[in-house]
Amino acid sequence: MALEKYKDILHRCYKCQYCRTTGISLFYPNCPSYVKYRFETFTGGGRVWTAKGLAEEEFGLDDDIVDILFACQTCGNCSTQCIYPIKDSILRIIEATRAEAVNAGLNLPGRQKDFGVHLGKEHNPYLEPHSKRWDWLPKGIILPEKSEMVYFVGCTSAYRQKVLAQDTVAVFDNLNLDFTIMKDEWCCTSPLLRTGQWETDYVSAPQIAQHNIEEAKKVGACKIVTTCAGCFRVWKKDYLEEYDWLLNSKHDFEVLHTTQLLENMVKNGEIELKNEINMRVTYHDPCHLGRHMGVYDAPRNILKAIPGIEIVEMPRTRENAWCCGSGGGVKSGYGEWSVETAYERVKEAEKLGVEAIVSACPFCWRNLEDAIKQYNSKLQMLDVIQLVRKSMGI
Repeated sequence: MALEKYKDILHRCYKCQYCRTTGISLFYPNCPSYVKYRFETFTGGGRVWTAKGLAEEEFGLDDDIVDILFACQTCGNCSTQCIYPIKDSILRIIEATRAEAVNAGLNLPGRQKDFGVHLGKEHNPYLEPHSKRWDWLPKGIILPEKSEMVYFVGCTSAYRQKVLAQDTVAVFDNLNLDFTIMKDEWCCTSPLLRTGQWETDYVSAPQIAQHNIEEAKKVGACKIVTTCAGCFRVWKKDYLEEYDWLLNSKHDFEVLHTTQLLENMVKNGEIELKNEINMRVTYHDPCHLGRHMGVYDAPRNILKAIPGIEIVEMPRTRENAWCCGSGGGVKSGYGEWSVETAYERVKEAEKLGVEAIVSACPFCWRNLEDAIKQYNSKLQMLDVIQLVRKSMGI
């Protein structure tokens, strides 16, 4: 039973309801699913109590409970605001409850149920041909067979926001970094871990994790760098801490997000950001990079180093940031609501009079861009790496 690991702490939620508002003000909501459904059950605390009821067999799993378990971005804002010892376990409890639902054969929402099938067939959640994973790679870039640094591209940059992968490789190449990519890179496992599909008839999360680690070792890597906030969290936290008991995925690689790597180079004067970009922007903290991993300053410091960039912060920022709406499988399971959630963030940015939202995650980029287009906003959606490349003049 997936919940067995947490059975002894499920009683530690005291229903104080702090998990549904931000530390800024009780009038600033922080939980997208509570804002959507307006029932306590759809808060972090409500889901802990649902898990408690299931663990103590007060009720069983059926399709009526699916939305309660899966209509949640697992953004982690509830954990940030929680004032009790349960705070560090809320997200894992939610994901373990989802694993119970998967094991019970419940019907997962929307396209979430396809993750296992797709990863089993083509090693990515989009069912794109694995043979075309590197079609985005610029023809002029030749990478070595072996290197101490691996750029782990991730599925969304490889198949959807390809420009982010292209810009990252162009910047790394211009900086003469010694790096390579894994020819047989598979999905990091984030879609499976977040939606409880740890072991299915089609795919095994432990098998995928071990494959990626072995592939990195084959090229002689000692450092993993990723543009994707979700991949970063998985390599640095899930493989080593939160899900190492499941994945058997211990490794000794140094794991960095692209913004951390570039921030160090900016501090050391190893990057020439020479071109002015006269633009007023706001920065959106990806949940997996910010709240989950504590990386707030690196992307901002890079933006501050670009001549002409003016950063204006949104009211809900850093650990209190409003989620882009797409995480936790919600983009695939509740597509319309996912974009509605993103639009809340777009409206928050529009009030600042900025020209663009800048983030550091292809998944945030994709969903916020979807909201910008769907609601005819005049904002641009950009990634930090795009502005770096432009300022470098390459």
